[in-house]
Amino acid sequence: MKSNTEIIREVLEQVVNQKRIDAWDEFFSEDYIARGAPFIGLGFYRDTSGDKHIVNFVIPGSPAEGKLQVGDELLWVEDERQRWATYEGISEGLRCHRGSSLKVSVRRDQQTLEVELIRSLIQGFDTDNDQAKSEMEDFMTRQVPDLSVDIKMTLEDGDKVICLKEYRGTHAKFGREAIWREIWIARLSEGKIVESWPLPDIDAYCRQLGFQVIPPST
Repeated sequence: MKSNTEIIREVLEQVVNQKRIDAWDEFFSEDYIARGAPFIGLGFYRDTSGDKHIVNFVIPGSPAEGKLQVGDELLWVEDERQRWATYEGISEGLRCHRGSSLKVSVRRDQQTLEVELIRSLIQGFDTDNDQAKSEMEDFMTRQVPDLSVDIKMTLEDGDKVICLKEYRGTHAKFGREAIWREIWIARLSEGKIVESWPLPDIDAYCRQLGFQVIPPST
C-alpha cells in the first residue's frame, strides 16, 4: 500500500507534469475542499479588462456582501479626504488600510446607488472539488501551458503531508517565465486527498510576470 507521501508525489507528477487532468479523480475525494487563507480587503473582485470597473465576484461573509452585486459598475470611490472618479483613480482609492471606511457609488441597472464599506479581515473561502479541478485545468493548460512542478521537501505526520513545491512556467498572456514556491498541506483518507491548505508565494509569481507593488498613499 502506498504511503501518503507517495500519493502526493504521484498526483503532482501525473496531474501537473504529465498534464493528466483526467487522473484528478484518482487522487482527490469527491468531497475534497481547498481551504482559503484569510486576508484583509473589501470583499469583492472587479473585471477591469475594459474601460470600466465591473464587480464580477462578491465574497460571502465579507464587507461587500449584501451591498454590492455582480454586474455593478463602480462610478467613484471616496474616503474622508478625497474622491476618485477616473478609471485609474478608482484603483488607487480602493487601496486603503485595514479599518478604513470607503463610500462607493455604483450603477446597477438604471439606478445609481451609494454604499459604505469598511476594509477588514476576511476569512478565506473554501473551494470545492469540481471548482478546484476546473481552476487547475485552466491554469495549467491555458494560463501556464508549460507548467511543471518539482517537489523540494515533504513531511508526513499522521493523515497529513506537508509539501514544499517549486513551480515553473511561462504565462501565455504575458510571455514571461516565473519560478515560485508553494507550501501545500494535504490531509488524506483511504488513499485520497480530502482537504488541503495551499499557501503559494503569490508575490514572487506576480513580480516575475511584471506586476508592480505600489505603496499606498499617506
